Amino acid sequence: MGARKRKAADARKEEMKTTFLAKLNNCPTSPRKMRLVADMIRGKK
Repeated sequence: MGARKRKAADARKEEMKTTFLAKLNNCPTSPRKMRLVADMIRGKK
């Protein structure tokens, strides 16, 4: 792997350390309702 690619990969890894993901499967609700819930909890500790 080249130096430039390695630096980009390391920067991506550092950014992902503070990014959290949540995934909900098999829940029969509309995407609009889920987006409202996600907007309410986004940014909270």
